[in-house]
Amino acid sequence: MADTTGRDRDAVRELAASLGDRANALAAEGRVGEVAGVWEEAIAGLGSEGERALIVLAYGWYQGLHGEVEHGVRLALGLRDCGVGPVRGQVRALVRSRWRVEPLTVERVWGEVVGGELPVWVFVSDEDVDAVAEWVSAGSWEESRARYAAVVAAMAAPEVDAVLEELRLGSDRLAGVVAVHRAVLALGGDVGYACLRGADEAARQSATAIAARDWGALRACGVIEAAQGLPLLGRVHEVMAATARSERVPPSVLEKIGDLVVGAQDWERERAMEDLAALGEGVTGELLAAVAPSGTTSTGPWPAAE
Repeated sequence: MADTTGRDRDAVRELAASLGDRANALAAEGRVGEVAGVWEEAIAGLGSEGERALIVLAYGWYQGLHGEVEHGVRLALGLRDCGVGPVRGQVRALVRSRWRVEPLTVERVWGEVVGGELPVWVFVSDEDVDAVAEWVSAGSWEESRARYAAVVAAMAAPEVDAVLEELRLGSDRLAGVVAVHRAVLALGGDVGYACLRGADEAARQSATAIAARDWGALRACGVIEAAQGLPLLGRVHEVMAATARSERVPPSVLEKIGDLVVGAQDWERERAMEDLAALGEGVTGELLAAVAPSGTTSTGPWPAAE
């Protein structure tokens, strides 16, 4: 992925600010036709993809805020697959802010550049963004649950998930906490927070999800288990959910599970084996072979791993 360090981003922000000042000065002198050249010359002179993406984004904001909404949105949408997460997050913010001002223009440009209907994140309000951000930043799970009950529970789940994704794009440091909050959202507040209180409840809910073949719930339980310090059990449950209808598990995944087995507690490994036995289909044999201690054999109905 293309990315930039914090120091690089500071330098690029200074460049963006100076370009904006120069563009404003030109506009004040009636030389609006020269503004695009200022930005485009600077962008052409940058050496890395990450730096160029940040300046193109700044150019998009400048255009969008100075009466050139169509051009600004086109610049932003050209960055929607950029390798710099914070840039992709800001693309959403830019498009959303301009949609509030010129919705028809944004809808038309979106249709021409991307196609299809506008995504959910375009319609999220600033109040909803703030509410989800406060939920994620709670100082304890008790505080988090209170904020969920007070505000988040009443929001539409797709909108909450869209904001969570935007927060994750804004900072890699939030990836783990966002994943847990997405798991709570998927399970529902009562079940999700019960799982966060202890591994026993998370394991019980995982077993319930396996019995119901509810792969979304099982994946969410796996995320919570991993966050509770049970990386093997969490990873096995996530892989079970992801490969339930597959014929093979990627070798790299099996290798990672084998690495996790080394540091796992006996009961954690045994629980993973019990849950695999309960599944008893698909890729269970491969996963069981990766989890079981060396020399252990299974009497279950699973095919032997090749």
